[in-house]
Amino acid sequence: MLPEHAPDQVESSWHPTADWQRLLRVALLGTQQSPDAVPAVPGLPTAPETDAAAREKQLLLTAGGLSLIRKAGYQPAPAPSATLEQLPAETQVPLGPSGGRLLHLLLEGQYPDLLPDFLTTLANHSRRVPSQLLVRLLDYVHSRPALHPLAAAVLGQRGAWLAAQHPNWQAVLATTGPAPHAATWETGTLRQRVRYLEALRRTNAEQAREQLAAVLPQEPAKNQASLLASLQEGLSAADAPLLERYLVSKSKEVRQTVQPLVACLPDSALVGRVWQRAEPLLRLRKTLTATKLVVELPPDAWDKSWLADGVEQHDSRFQGDRATLLGQLLALLPPQRWANYWQLPPAAILNAAAATEWGALLFNGWAEATILHHASTWALALLTWWAELPRKHPFSLPLAGLAQQLSTDQLTKLVLPLLDSAPEFGPEVRWLPLLQLIPGPWSEPLSRRVVEALRQALNQPERLHRIHYAASQLLEHMARVVPATHYELCAQPLQPLLQDVPYLHNSLARLLNTLHFRQQLTDALHEAPA
Repeated sequence: MLPEHAPDQVESSWHPTADWQRLLRVALLGTQQSPDAVPAVPGLPTAPETDAAAREKQLLLTAGGLSLIRKAGYQPAPAPSATLEQLPAETQVPLGPSGGRLLHLLLEGQYPDLLPDFLTTLANHSRRVPSQLLVRLLDYVHSRPALHPLAAAVLGQRGAWLAAQHPNWQAVLATTGPAPHAATWETGTLRQRVRYLEALRRTNAEQAREQLAAVLPQEPAKNQASLLASLQEGLSAADAPLLERYLVSKSKEVRQTVQPLVACLPDSALVGRVWQRAEPLLRLRKTLTATKLVVELPPDAWDKSWLADGVEQHDSRFQGDRATLLGQLLALLPPQRWANYWQLPPAAILNAAAATEWGALLFNGWAEATILHHASTWALALLTWWAELPRKHPFSLPLAGLAQQLSTDQLTKLVLPLLDSAPEFGPEVRWLPLLQLIPGPWSEPLSRRVVEALRQALNQPERLHRIHYAASQLLEHMARVVPATHYELCAQPLQPLLQDVPYLHNSLARLLNTLHFRQQLTDALHEAPA
Protein backbone atom coordinates (compact mmCIF):
# COMPACT_ATOMS: atom_id res chain seq x y z
CA MET A 1 0.00 0.00 0.00
CA LEU A 2 1.20 3.45 -0.85
CA PRO A 3 1.86 5.70 2.11
CA GLU A 4 -0.44 8.62 2.74
CA HIS A 5 0.69 12.12 1.84
CA ALA A 6 -0.90 15.49 2.11
CA PRO A 7 -2.51 16.52 -1.19
CA ASP A 8 -0.28 19.57 -1.61
CA GLN A 9 2.87 17.46 -1.06
CA VAL A 10 1.81 14.87 -3.63
CA GLU A 11 0.77 17.51 -6.12
CA SER A 12 4.05 19.40 -5.83
CA SER A 13 6.25 16.30 -6.35
CA TRP A 14 4.62 14.25 -9.07
CA HIS A 15 2.05 14.32 -11.86
CA PRO A 16 0.56 10.86 -12.61
CA THR A 17 -0.66 11.58 -16.14
CA ALA A 18 2.60 13.09 -17.40
CA ASP A 19 4.68 10.54 -15.43
CA TRP A 20 2.79 7.66 -17.03
CA GLN A 21 3.69 8.89 -20.51
CA ARG A 22 7.34 9.25 -19.48
CA LEU A 23 7.30 5.75 -17.97
CA LEU A 24 5.98 4.31 -21.25
CA ARG A 25 8.84 5.93 -23.19
CA VAL A 26 11.41 4.42 -20.81
CA ALA A 27 9.78 0.98 -21.05
CA LEU A 28 9.61 1.03 -24.86
CA LEU A 29 13.26 2.03 -25.26
CA GLY A 30 14.51 -0.09 -22.37
CA THR A 31 15.91 1.02 -19.05
CA GLN A 32 19.48 0.83 -20.34
CA GLN A 33 18.88 2.72 -23.60
CA SER A 34 16.46 5.42 -22.44
CA PRO A 35 18.06 8.70 -21.30
CA ASP A 36 14.97 9.60 -19.24
CA ALA A 37 14.90 9.03 -15.50
CA VAL A 38 12.26 6.68 -14.11
CA PRO A 39 9.51 8.82 -12.56
CA ALA A 40 9.53 8.90 -8.78
CA VAL A 41 6.37 8.06 -6.83
CA PRO A 42 6.25 9.21 -3.21
CA GLY A 43 6.67 6.23 -0.87
CA LEU A 44 8.44 3.96 -3.36
CA PRO A 45 12.21 3.41 -3.30
CA THR A 46 14.34 5.33 -5.74
CA ALA A 47 17.10 3.31 -7.42
CA PRO A 48 20.50 4.74 -8.39
CA GLU A 49 20.59 5.55 -12.10
CA THR A 50 23.84 3.57 -12.45
CA ASP A 51 22.37 0.29 -11.09
CA ALA A 52 20.71 -1.41 -14.09
CA ALA A 53 18.95 -4.13 -12.08
CA ALA A 54 17.61 -1.71 -9.50
CA ARG A 55 16.47 0.60 -12.30
CA GLU A 56 14.43 -2.22 -13.85
CA LYS A 57 12.89 -3.07 -10.44
CA GLN A 58 11.99 0.57 -9.88
CA LEU A 59 10.35 0.72 -13.33
CA LEU A 60 8.09 -2.24 -12.48
CA LEU A 61 7.23 -0.89 -9.03
CA THR A 62 6.48 2.54 -10.44
CA ALA A 63 4.30 1.05 -13.19
CA GLY A 64 2.29 -0.86 -10.61
CA GLY A 65 1.95 2.15 -8.33
CA LEU A 66 0.91 4.55 -11.12
CA SER A 67 -1.53 2.01 -12.52
CA LEU A 68 -3.19 1.68 -9.12
CA ILE A 69 -3.34 5.44 -8.70
CA ARG A 70 -4.88 5.88 -12.17
CA LYS A 71 -7.50 3.20 -11.50
CA ALA A 72 -8.36 4.85 -8.19
CA GLY A 73 -9.31 8.03 -10.06
CA TYR A 74 -6.57 10.44 -9.06
CA GLN A 75 -7.69 14.05 -9.06
CA PRO A 76 -5.08 16.82 -9.03
CA ALA A 77 -5.39 19.47 -6.37
CA PRO A 78 -7.54 22.38 -7.56
CA ALA A 79 -5.63 25.37 -8.80
CA PRO A 80 -6.04 28.56 -6.83
CA SER A 81 -8.77 30.74 -8.32
CA ALA A 82 -7.53 33.70 -10.31
CA THR A 83 -8.04 37.10 -8.77
CA LEU A 84 -9.43 39.58 -11.28
CA GLU A 85 -8.70 43.21 -10.67
CA GLN A 86 -11.65 45.55 -10.77
CA LEU A 87 -12.02 47.42 -14.04
CA PRO A 88 -12.30 51.21 -14.08
CA ALA A 89 -15.80 52.59 -14.34
CA GLU A 90 -17.24 52.90 -17.84
CA THR A 91 -17.19 56.41 -19.27
CA GLN A 92 -19.32 55.63 -22.34
CA VAL A 93 -23.03 54.86 -22.38
CA PRO A 94 -23.98 51.58 -24.10
CA LEU A 95 -26.30 51.52 -27.07
CA GLY A 96 -29.94 50.90 -26.36
CA PRO A 97 -31.96 47.86 -27.52
CA SER A 98 -32.71 49.21 -31.00
CA GLY A 99 -29.11 50.31 -31.52
CA GLY A 100 -27.85 46.89 -30.43
CA ARG A 101 -30.22 45.20 -32.88
CA LEU A 102 -29.06 47.43 -35.74
CA LEU A 103 -25.39 46.86 -34.89
CA HIS A 104 -26.01 43.11 -34.83
CA LEU A 105 -27.42 43.35 -38.38
CA LEU A 106 -24.29 45.23 -39.51
CA LEU A 107 -22.04 42.57 -37.97
CA GLU A 108 -24.09 39.88 -39.72
CA GLY A 109 -23.14 41.41 -43.07
CA GLN A 110 -26.11 43.66 -43.84
CA TYR A 111 -25.06 47.07 -45.18
CA PRO A 112 -21.34 46.37 -44.47
CA ASP A 113 -20.30 49.73 -45.95
CA LEU A 114 -22.11 51.52 -43.13
CA LEU A 115 -20.19 49.92 -40.25
CA PRO A 116 -17.04 52.15 -40.32
CA ASP A 117 -19.08 55.37 -40.24
CA PHE A 118 -21.37 54.03 -37.53
CA LEU A 119 -18.44 53.06 -35.28
CA THR A 120 -16.92 56.51 -35.79
CA THR A 121 -20.22 58.20 -34.96
CA LEU A 122 -20.61 55.99 -31.89
CA ALA A 123 -17.29 57.22 -30.53
CA ASN A 124 -18.16 60.85 -31.31
CA HIS A 125 -21.36 60.46 -29.26
CA SER A 126 -19.53 58.72 -26.36
CA ARG A 127 -21.53 55.54 -26.85
CA ARG A 128 -20.12 52.03 -26.66
CA VAL A 129 -20.96 48.57 -27.93
CA PRO A 130 -23.34 46.60 -25.67
CA SER A 131 -21.60 43.85 -23.67
CA GLN A 132 -23.48 41.05 -25.43
CA LEU A 133 -22.08 42.15 -28.81
CA LEU A 134 -18.42 42.53 -27.82
CA VAL A 135 -17.36 39.03 -28.88
CA ARG A 136 -19.24 39.37 -32.18
CA LEU A 137 -17.58 42.72 -32.90
CA LEU A 138 -14.08 41.52 -32.01
CA ASP A 139 -14.50 38.42 -34.18
CA TYR A 140 -15.66 40.59 -37.07
CA VAL A 141 -12.94 43.25 -36.97
CA HIS A 142 -9.84 41.24 -35.99
CA SER A 143 -9.18 40.30 -39.65
CA ARG A 144 -9.97 43.84 -40.88
CA PRO A 145 -7.09 46.08 -39.73
CA ALA A 146 -8.73 49.24 -41.07
CA LEU A 147 -11.50 48.80 -38.49
CA HIS A 148 -9.19 48.24 -35.50
CA PRO A 149 -8.94 51.88 -34.30
CA LEU A 150 -12.66 52.44 -34.91
CA ALA A 151 -13.64 49.37 -32.88
CA ALA A 152 -11.14 50.06 -30.10
CA ALA A 153 -12.73 53.46 -29.49
CA VAL A 154 -16.15 51.94 -28.68
CA LEU A 155 -15.24 48.78 -26.74
CA GLY A 156 -15.42 50.36 -23.31
CA GLN A 157 -13.44 49.09 -20.32
CA ARG A 158 -14.91 45.59 -20.41
CA GLY A 159 -14.37 45.24 -24.15
CA ALA A 160 -10.76 46.40 -23.90
CA TRP A 161 -10.10 43.88 -21.12
CA LEU A 162 -11.76 41.13 -23.17
CA ALA A 163 -9.72 41.96 -26.29
CA ALA A 164 -6.50 41.74 -24.29
CA GLN A 165 -7.27 38.13 -23.27
CA HIS A 166 -7.43 36.66 -26.79
CA PRO A 167 -4.39 36.52 -29.14
CA ASN A 168 -6.58 37.13 -32.20
CA TRP A 169 -8.12 40.24 -30.66
CA GLN A 170 -5.08 41.90 -29.14
CA ALA A 171 -4.19 43.62 -32.42
CA VAL A 172 -7.45 45.59 -32.17
CA LEU A 173 -5.97 47.45 -29.20
CA ALA A 174 -2.55 48.01 -30.80
CA THR A 175 -3.42 51.39 -32.34
CA THR A 176 -4.84 52.81 -29.12
CA GLY A 177 -2.63 51.17 -26.51
CA PRO A 178 0.67 52.48 -25.17
CA ALA A 179 3.60 52.93 -27.53
CA PRO A 180 5.41 49.67 -28.33
CA HIS A 181 8.24 48.71 -26.01
CA ALA A 182 11.80 49.30 -27.23
CA ALA A 183 12.34 45.53 -27.41
CA THR A 184 9.77 45.47 -30.23
CA TRP A 185 12.37 47.04 -32.52
CA GLU A 186 14.57 43.95 -32.16
CA THR A 187 12.04 41.13 -31.83
CA GLY A 188 8.70 42.33 -33.19
CA THR A 189 6.97 41.63 -36.49
CA LEU A 190 7.44 44.04 -39.38
CA ARG A 191 4.11 45.76 -38.61
CA GLN A 192 5.06 46.12 -34.93
CA ARG A 193 8.46 47.55 -35.83
CA VAL A 194 6.90 50.08 -38.20
CA ARG A 195 4.46 51.13 -35.48
CA TYR A 196 7.31 51.45 -32.99
CA LEU A 197 9.25 53.61 -35.44
CA GLU A 198 6.23 55.86 -36.13
CA ALA A 199 5.66 56.32 -32.37
CA LEU A 200 9.34 57.13 -31.82
CA ARG A 201 9.23 59.63 -34.71
CA ARG A 202 6.61 61.61 -32.80
CA THR A 203 8.79 61.92 -29.70
CA ASN A 204 12.39 61.68 -30.90
CA ALA A 205 12.73 61.90 -34.67
CA GLU A 206 16.52 61.90 -34.58
CA GLN A 207 16.76 58.68 -32.58
CA ALA A 208 14.22 57.01 -34.86
CA ARG A 209 16.21 58.02 -37.92
CA GLU A 210 19.48 56.73 -36.40
CA GLN A 211 17.96 53.39 -35.45
CA LEU A 212 16.47 53.02 -38.91
CA ALA A 213 19.72 53.90 -40.70
CA ALA A 214 21.59 51.31 -38.63
CA VAL A 215 19.37 48.36 -39.57
CA LEU A 216 18.34 49.14 -43.15
CA PRO A 217 21.43 47.65 -44.88
CA GLN A 218 20.70 44.25 -43.29
CA GLU A 219 16.98 44.24 -44.10
CA PRO A 220 15.43 42.60 -47.20
CA ALA A 221 14.03 44.99 -49.80
CA LYS A 222 10.39 44.51 -48.77
CA ASN A 223 11.21 45.41 -45.17
CA GLN A 224 13.30 48.37 -46.31
CA ALA A 225 10.33 49.79 -48.23
CA SER A 226 7.93 49.43 -45.28
CA LEU A 227 10.38 50.89 -42.77
CA LEU A 228 11.34 53.82 -45.00
CA ALA A 229 7.66 54.60 -45.59
CA SER A 230 7.35 55.30 -41.84
CA LEU A 231 9.44 58.45 -42.36
CA GLN A 232 6.30 60.06 -43.71
CA GLU A 233 5.43 60.58 -40.03
CA GLY A 234 6.97 63.96 -39.28
CA LEU A 235 8.86 64.16 -42.57
CA SER A 236 11.50 66.91 -42.42
CA ALA A 237 14.62 68.16 -44.20
CA ALA A 238 16.75 66.22 -41.71
CA ASP A 239 15.53 63.00 -43.35
CA ALA A 240 16.96 63.96 -46.74
CA PRO A 241 20.42 62.31 -46.47
CA LEU A 242 18.94 58.94 -45.49
CA LEU A 243 16.20 59.02 -48.11
CA GLU A 244 18.48 60.20 -50.93
CA ARG A 245 20.79 57.25 -50.24
CA TYR A 246 18.02 54.85 -51.27
CA LEU A 247 17.01 56.66 -54.47
CA VAL A 248 19.50 54.39 -56.27
CA SER A 249 18.56 51.19 -54.43
CA LYS A 250 18.62 47.97 -56.45
CA SER A 251 14.99 47.42 -55.49
CA LYS A 252 12.40 49.31 -57.54
CA GLU A 253 9.94 48.96 -54.66
CA VAL A 254 12.35 50.79 -52.37
CA ARG A 255 13.06 53.49 -54.96
CA GLN A 256 9.35 54.11 -55.55
CA THR A 257 8.79 54.38 -51.79
CA VAL A 258 11.54 56.95 -51.40
CA GLN A 259 10.92 59.11 -54.50
CA PRO A 260 7.68 60.82 -53.37
CA LEU A 261 9.05 61.36 -49.87
CA VAL A 262 12.17 63.09 -51.16
CA ALA A 263 10.14 65.17 -53.62
CA CYS A 264 7.88 66.41 -50.79
CA LEU A 265 10.75 67.49 -48.53
CA PRO A 266 10.91 71.25 -47.88
CA ASP A 267 13.57 72.81 -50.12
CA SER A 268 14.15 69.39 -51.66
CA ALA A 269 17.46 69.05 -53.48
CA LEU A 270 15.81 66.43 -55.70
CA VAL A 271 13.21 68.97 -56.86
CA GLY A 272 16.04 71.37 -57.68
CA ARG A 273 17.82 68.77 -59.82
CA VAL A 274 14.59 67.76 -61.57
CA TRP A 275 13.83 71.40 -62.32
CA GLN A 276 17.23 71.77 -63.98
CA ARG A 277 16.38 68.85 -66.27
CA ALA A 278 12.77 69.87 -67.01
CA GLU A 279 12.83 73.66 -67.35
CA PRO A 280 14.72 73.77 -70.70
CA LEU A 281 12.21 71.31 -72.21
CA LEU A 282 9.13 73.55 -71.83
CA ARG A 283 9.28 77.04 -73.34
CA LEU A 284 6.42 79.53 -73.25
CA ARG A 285 6.16 82.04 -76.08
CA LYS A 286 3.79 84.94 -75.58
CA THR A 287 2.48 87.10 -78.39
CA LEU A 288 -0.12 89.85 -78.43
CA THR A 289 -2.85 87.41 -79.36
CA ALA A 290 -1.81 84.03 -77.97
CA THR A 291 0.39 82.05 -75.64
CA LYS A 292 2.16 79.09 -77.20
CA LEU A 293 3.90 76.28 -75.36
CA VAL A 294 6.85 74.62 -77.09
CA VAL A 295 7.69 71.14 -75.83
CA GLU A 296 10.91 69.19 -76.39
CA LEU A 297 11.69 65.68 -75.21
CA PRO A 298 14.88 65.00 -73.23
CA PRO A 299 17.80 64.83 -75.70
CA ASP A 300 19.59 62.06 -73.82
CA ALA A 301 18.49 58.46 -73.43
CA TRP A 302 18.01 57.05 -69.95
CA ASP A 303 21.00 55.77 -68.00
CA LYS A 304 21.52 54.96 -64.31
CA SER A 305 22.35 58.57 -63.48
CA TRP A 306 18.62 59.34 -63.85
CA LEU A 307 17.84 57.18 -60.79
CA ALA A 308 19.44 59.73 -58.47
CA ASP A 309 16.85 62.21 -59.78
CA GLY A 310 13.94 59.84 -59.16
CA VAL A 311 13.42 58.86 -62.81
CA GLU A 312 12.99 55.22 -63.84
CA GLN A 313 13.72 53.80 -67.27
CA HIS A 314 10.09 52.68 -67.64
CA ASP A 315 6.91 53.99 -66.06
CA SER A 316 3.47 52.53 -66.84
CA ARG A 317 1.86 55.97 -66.46
CA PHE A 318 3.56 57.26 -69.63
CA GLN A 319 4.28 55.88 -73.09
CA GLY A 320 7.45 56.19 -75.20
CA ASP A 321 11.09 56.05 -74.15
CA ARG A 322 11.95 59.76 -73.93
CA ALA A 323 8.34 60.85 -73.32
CA THR A 324 8.39 58.66 -70.20
CA LEU A 325 11.37 60.65 -68.91
CA LEU A 326 9.59 63.99 -69.39
CA GLY A 327 6.39 62.67 -67.83
CA GLN A 328 8.25 61.55 -64.69
CA LEU A 329 10.04 64.89 -64.40
CA LEU A 330 6.72 66.73 -64.50
CA ALA A 331 5.17 64.30 -62.01
CA LEU A 332 7.86 65.07 -59.40
CA LEU A 333 7.80 68.88 -59.62
CA PRO A 334 5.26 70.94 -57.64
CA PRO A 335 2.95 72.17 -60.43
CA GLN A 336 2.66 75.63 -58.91
CA ARG A 337 6.34 76.11 -59.73
CA TRP A 338 5.42 76.38 -63.42
CA ALA A 339 2.65 78.91 -62.68
CA ASN A 340 5.05 81.04 -60.65
CA TYR A 341 7.81 80.74 -63.27
CA TRP A 342 5.58 81.75 -66.19
CA GLN A 343 3.40 84.16 -64.18
CA LEU A 344 0.25 82.50 -65.50
CA PRO A 345 -2.73 80.89 -63.75
CA PRO A 346 -3.07 77.10 -64.10
CA ALA A 347 -6.06 77.42 -66.46
CA ALA A 348 -4.03 79.44 -68.98
CA ILE A 349 -1.16 76.94 -68.82
CA LEU A 350 -3.54 74.04 -69.41
CA ASN A 351 -5.08 75.72 -72.44
CA ALA A 352 -1.62 76.27 -73.91
CA ALA A 353 -0.64 72.66 -73.19
CA ALA A 354 -3.81 71.30 -74.79
CA ALA A 355 -2.86 72.94 -78.08
CA THR A 356 0.41 70.99 -78.34
CA GLU A 357 0.92 67.50 -79.69
CA TRP A 358 2.12 66.46 -76.21
CA GLY A 359 -1.04 67.59 -74.43
CA ALA A 360 -1.89 64.16 -72.98
CA LEU A 361 1.66 63.75 -71.62
CA LEU A 362 1.69 67.22 -70.03
CA PHE A 363 -1.75 66.86 -68.49
CA ASN A 364 -0.98 63.46 -66.98
CA GLY A 365 2.39 64.61 -65.65
CA TRP A 366 0.86 67.68 -64.01
CA ALA A 367 -2.07 65.65 -62.67
CA GLU A 368 0.30 63.19 -60.97
CA ALA A 369 2.28 66.11 -59.52
CA THR A 370 -0.95 67.71 -58.29
CA ILE A 371 -1.82 64.54 -56.35
CA LEU A 372 1.71 64.13 -54.98
CA HIS A 373 1.98 67.70 -53.73
CA HIS A 374 -1.71 68.11 -52.74
CA ALA A 375 -2.08 71.16 -54.98
CA SER A 376 -5.79 71.96 -54.63
CA THR A 377 -5.64 74.97 -56.99
CA TRP A 378 -4.31 72.79 -59.79
CA ALA A 379 -6.75 69.98 -58.98
CA LEU A 380 -9.67 72.37 -59.41
CA ALA A 381 -8.22 73.73 -62.66
CA LEU A 382 -7.65 70.25 -64.11
CA LEU A 383 -11.12 68.98 -63.18
CA THR A 384 -12.76 72.17 -64.48
CA TRP A 385 -10.88 71.88 -67.77
CA TRP A 386 -11.83 68.22 -68.07
CA ALA A 387 -15.53 68.81 -67.40
CA GLU A 388 -16.33 72.12 -69.05
CA LEU A 389 -14.65 72.04 -72.44
CA PRO A 390 -16.47 69.80 -74.95
CA ARG A 391 -14.15 67.39 -76.66
CA LYS A 392 -14.75 64.18 -78.54
CA HIS A 393 -11.64 62.55 -77.11
CA PRO A 394 -10.55 64.35 -73.93
CA PHE A 395 -7.36 63.35 -72.21
CA SER A 396 -7.86 60.72 -69.56
CA LEU A 397 -6.94 61.97 -66.10
CA PRO A 398 -6.73 60.34 -62.63
CA LEU A 399 -10.06 61.89 -61.63
CA ALA A 400 -10.36 60.10 -58.27
CA GLY A 401 -6.93 61.26 -57.10
CA LEU A 402 -7.60 64.83 -58.21
CA ALA A 403 -11.02 64.88 -56.51
CA GLN A 404 -9.40 63.85 -53.22
CA GLN A 405 -7.46 67.13 -53.20
CA LEU A 406 -10.73 69.09 -52.95
CA SER A 407 -13.32 69.39 -50.21
CA THR A 408 -16.91 68.22 -50.62
CA ASP A 409 -17.98 71.86 -50.88
CA GLN A 410 -15.45 72.61 -53.65
CA LEU A 411 -16.55 69.61 -55.68
CA THR A 412 -20.21 70.49 -55.19
CA LYS A 413 -19.62 74.02 -56.44
CA LEU A 414 -17.88 72.56 -59.49
CA VAL A 415 -20.60 70.02 -60.33
CA LEU A 416 -23.82 71.93 -59.66
CA PRO A 417 -23.37 74.44 -62.54
CA LEU A 418 -22.47 71.57 -64.86
CA LEU A 419 -25.61 69.72 -63.81
CA ASP A 420 -27.76 72.81 -64.34
CA SER A 421 -26.35 73.35 -67.83
CA ALA A 422 -26.96 69.72 -68.88
CA PRO A 423 -29.78 68.43 -66.63
CA GLU A 424 -30.80 65.43 -68.72
CA PHE A 425 -29.36 62.32 -67.08
CA GLY A 426 -27.45 59.82 -69.22
CA PRO A 427 -24.21 57.85 -69.26
CA GLU A 428 -22.55 60.44 -71.48
CA VAL A 429 -23.08 63.57 -69.37
CA ARG A 430 -19.80 65.16 -68.29
CA TRP A 431 -20.85 65.78 -64.70
CA LEU A 432 -21.64 62.15 -63.86
CA PRO A 433 -18.05 60.89 -63.23
CA LEU A 434 -17.35 63.91 -61.03
CA LEU A 435 -20.65 63.56 -59.18
CA GLN A 436 -19.76 59.99 -58.23
CA LEU A 437 -16.52 61.27 -56.68
CA ILE A 438 -18.19 63.73 -54.28
CA PRO A 439 -17.94 62.22 -50.79
CA GLY A 440 -20.67 62.55 -48.20
CA PRO A 441 -22.49 64.16 -46.71
CA TRP A 442 -24.07 65.81 -49.74
CA SER A 443 -25.70 69.19 -49.35
CA GLU A 444 -29.47 69.44 -49.68
CA PRO A 445 -29.32 71.41 -52.98
CA LEU A 446 -27.11 68.74 -54.52
CA SER A 447 -29.28 65.85 -53.30
CA ARG A 448 -32.44 67.58 -54.49
CA ARG A 449 -30.98 68.41 -57.92
CA VAL A 450 -29.71 64.86 -58.54
CA VAL A 451 -32.99 63.29 -57.40
CA GLU A 452 -34.87 65.53 -59.79
CA ALA A 453 -32.59 64.54 -62.70
CA LEU A 454 -33.12 60.86 -61.85
CA ARG A 455 -36.89 61.27 -61.53
CA GLN A 456 -37.13 62.86 -64.97
CA ALA A 457 -34.95 60.14 -66.52
CA LEU A 458 -36.82 57.25 -64.88
CA ASN A 459 -40.15 58.63 -66.07
CA GLN A 460 -39.07 57.84 -69.63
CA PRO A 461 -39.42 54.03 -69.95
CA GLU A 462 -38.07 54.03 -73.50
CA ARG A 463 -34.68 55.23 -72.17
CA LEU A 464 -34.29 52.81 -69.25
CA HIS A 465 -32.36 50.19 -71.20
CA ARG A 466 -29.76 52.83 -72.15
CA ILE A 467 -29.31 54.48 -68.77
CA HIS A 468 -29.88 51.58 -66.36
CA TYR A 469 -26.18 50.81 -65.75
CA ALA A 470 -25.15 54.44 -65.16
CA ALA A 471 -28.22 55.02 -63.01
CA SER A 472 -27.59 51.90 -60.89
CA GLN A 473 -23.99 53.04 -60.25
CA LEU A 474 -25.20 56.48 -59.20
CA LEU A 475 -27.88 55.03 -56.92
CA GLU A 476 -25.29 52.81 -55.21
CA HIS A 477 -23.09 55.86 -54.57
CA MET A 478 -25.99 57.92 -53.29
CA ALA A 479 -26.83 55.22 -50.73
CA ARG A 480 -23.47 55.96 -49.08
CA VAL A 481 -23.22 59.75 -49.36
CA VAL A 482 -26.74 61.21 -49.21
CA PRO A 483 -27.44 62.11 -45.55
CA ALA A 484 -30.04 59.99 -43.77
CA THR A 485 -31.96 63.20 -43.09
CA HIS A 486 -32.62 63.42 -46.84
CA TYR A 487 -34.64 60.20 -46.80
CA GLU A 488 -37.99 61.93 -47.39
CA LEU A 489 -36.41 64.16 -50.03
CA CYS A 490 -35.49 60.99 -51.96
CA ALA A 491 -38.43 58.77 -51.10
CA GLN A 492 -41.23 61.15 -52.04
CA PRO A 493 -40.32 61.50 -55.76
CA LEU A 494 -38.63 58.11 -56.28
CA GLN A 495 -40.70 55.60 -54.30
CA PRO A 496 -43.72 55.83 -56.65
CA LEU A 497 -41.43 54.75 -59.52
CA LEU A 498 -40.40 51.41 -57.94
CA GLN A 499 -42.90 49.34 -59.93
CA ASP A 500 -42.21 51.18 -63.21
CA VAL A 501 -38.44 50.66 -63.48
CA PRO A 502 -37.80 46.91 -63.89
CA TYR A 503 -34.17 47.46 -64.83
CA LEU A 504 -33.54 49.55 -61.73
CA HIS A 505 -35.99 48.23 -59.16
CA ASN A 506 -33.33 46.58 -56.99
CA SER A 507 -30.94 49.55 -57.06
CA LEU A 508 -33.69 52.05 -56.30
CA ALA A 509 -35.11 49.91 -53.48
CA ARG A 510 -31.61 49.48 -52.04
CA LEU A 511 -31.11 53.26 -51.99
CA LEU A 512 -34.35 53.88 -50.11
CA ASN A 513 -33.84 50.95 -47.72
CA THR A 514 -30.27 52.02 -46.97
CA LEU A 515 -31.27 55.61 -46.26
CA HIS A 516 -34.05 54.38 -43.97
CA PHE A 517 -31.60 52.07 -42.17
CA ARG A 518 -29.11 54.91 -41.77
CA GLN A 519 -31.89 57.08 -40.36
CA GLN A 520 -32.55 54.36 -37.77
CA LEU A 521 -28.83 54.27 -36.92
CA THR A 522 -28.89 58.02 -36.33
CA ASP A 523 -31.94 57.73 -34.08
CA ALA A 524 -30.27 54.91 -32.11
CA LEU A 525 -27.49 57.27 -31.03
CA HIS A 526 -30.02 59.20 -28.93
CA GLU A 527 -31.82 56.15 -27.52
CA ALA A 528 -31.63 55.49 -23.78
CA PRO A 529 -29.43 52.51 -22.80
CA ALA A 530 -31.03 49.17 -21.98
